[in-house]
Amino acid sequence: MIGGVCRWIAAVVLLAGLCLGLGPVSITAAELADELQELVDRALPGDTIQLEPGIYEGPLTISKGIILKAARAGTVTLLNRSQEPALKIEASGVLVAGLHIIDEAVKESPSVLVTSGGVRLEGLLIRTGSDGIVMRNADEGEVSGTTIEWGAADVRMADKGNGIDLYNSHSVRLNGNAIRDVHDGIYLENSDDTTVTGNRIERSRYGVHCMYTRGTLIRDNEGLLNVTGAMVMAVRDVEISTNTFMKQNENVNSQGILLYDAHDTLVAGNTVEGNRVGLYVELSTGNRIESNAISYNFIGIQLLESNDNRVSNNRFQGNVADAQARSSADNDLNGNYWDTFQGIDADGDGRSDIGYAINPFFQSLTGKRPAFQLFFQSPGMMFLEGLYQSERQSWTTDRAPLMAPPHLAEHVGERGQSGSATGLAGLLLLGGAGAMILMTRRRSI
Repeated sequence: MIGGVCRWIAAVVLLAGLCLGLGPVSITAAELADELQELVDRALPGDTIQLEPGIYEGPLTISKGIILKAARAGTVTLLNRSQEPALKIEASGVLVAGLHIIDEAVKESPSVLVTSGGVRLEGLLIRTGSDGIVMRNADEGEVSGTTIEWGAADVRMADKGNGIDLYNSHSVRLNGNAIRDVHDGIYLENSDDTTVTGNRIERSRYGVHCMYTRGTLIRDNEGLLNVTGAMVMAVRDVEISTNTFMKQNENVNSQGILLYDAHDTLVAGNTVEGNRVGLYVELSTGNRIESNAISYNFIGIQLLESNDNRVSNNRFQGNVADAQARSSADNDLNGNYWDTFQGIDADGDGRSDIGYAINPFFQSLTGKRPAFQLFFQSPGMMFLEGLYQSERQSWTTDRAPLMAPPHLAEHVGERGQSGSATGLAGLLLLGGAGAMILMTRRRSI
């Protein structure tokens, strides 16, 4: 009885403070755990509610523009045992910060559902059994500094939810988040001008997955041990730059970066290492692929039925096979470094005077008979590939490959003049050696 009266008095005092506009309000779990939804409902737009350490029962719905945050980050838990979202945000201008959200039930509804624009989620820790954060028709929102991880046991990857899932939500910023063990780390569909920067995504299906988007920026992210680092499909005007995608190699369909039906997109400055396929490009046109380090993959780059793309100044090094191509002759490959290619640089300009042609035999064969992929890089297959020279003029070709990796390019440029001199000196030495051989032969006769 006394405890109930105390909680009622505390609630009255706190609600009065909100109504009088006295600034941020603090509540404690011991006093108002059961009244959290009521307190939020009675708050005025613009009010701040600070939660003291403790466990608060969900679900919780926010339907007005307030700030809800932990007085001390990481000490407040919103625990949800229902089939509803742990947190539902239906108003613009909401900020939720510093909460732990435990919502491990396997269900259809997400742990956090946002259906309004201008919502910010900062510094959350979400353990989910569904989708972590779903944003629908929620323009100009932001999710930053948040960790999302799968919390339910014995669930196949195919049955898990996504970490952050956007649909018809434009100009959203997703910055500095850590996402683990979900279906797709970040999924964007019909959501234009989204910024995806500084996120780390591990052990999921696709790290960043774009569908039907324009103007997406994917920069400075890390993908590790996913099926595919960045799956970019049916897009235009996307930038994928200075990301690191490593060790996507445990699945037969693994790639570091995949472009499918991608157009007018920039792929630049990425580190793509230790994947099954470093860069996969199919049915894509008008893209620029430049200054990427594509190293130690089974296949460096695959170009399939893709045209009018520019591929330049990339480093292909340590891959089992540098490149494969099929029906992709009309691309501009120029000035890439292929460590398996032995070029000739007579004028010392740092570029080979003969081109590097990508033999389409294996890719054409496996396109018709997928089972023949078992013979990848086998001696017999390499022998047959060496014999195949049909329609060589239509092969995808780097017309001026670099003689040294791109990071040495500026030094090669500085040596351009001396390189020419070295080439001339080499020709003189060769001529002199030839003359000596002729003279020796005449004397012996």
